[in-house]
Amino acid sequence: MSVTKILLKGVVRGKTIELDQELGLPDGEEVSVAVQPLLPPGEGIRQSAGAWADAGPELDNWLEEMQRSRQQDRSELC
Repeated sequence: MSVTKILLKGVVRGKTIELDQELGLPDGEEVSVAVQPLLPPGEGIRQSAGAWADAGPELDNWLEEMQRSRQQDRSELC
């Protein structure tokens, strides 16, 4: 019996992995799956941050100031 390994990329959606192409195996075929993320931990969220990805402490300070400002605005409404 010959065993062929196929390397494919996909996206995790809950308990399902959506592959970027067909496997060529019949429905119901049992398979073994080894999962290896393509990006190092945290890299996906860093990339999704866009221009803010490398902002550093100044972004943290700005976000904290915005949060304080919003809380002050809410207290004035009461």
